[in-house]
Amino acid sequence: MNGTDVLAFRGELDAWADQELAPRVTALLDRAGHQVVADLRQVTFLDAGGLRLLVRIRRQVADNQGMLWLVPGSPRNWRVLRITRLDQAFVIPSCDPVAGARPWARSGFH
Repeated sequence: MNGTDVLAFRGELDAWADQELAPRVTALLDRAGHQVVADLRQVTFLDAGGLRLLVRIRRQVADNQGMLWLVPGSPRNWRVLRITRLDQAFVIPSCDPVAGARPWARSGFH
């Protein structure tokens, strides 16, 4: 998947993260290609605020005719996505889409 941009989140993805990261993520997505991965493998906590950010990312990528893959990572993240039924709203790959991503495009958020 050459040309894939990765948003790699770390730590807690909550309401505070949504408020703090939304402007930065929006700016990054304005420059991103049409293939984007939201990597949650290092996210230790995910709540409604984090889900709001992910839905916003999905909408922005779709508005730009792009494709977003979500890598939930932990069983806890999977559970939150299943309970809210957002596991059906995102494309969740069966293999690692980050492996072929452009290394310079990785963005780590704390």
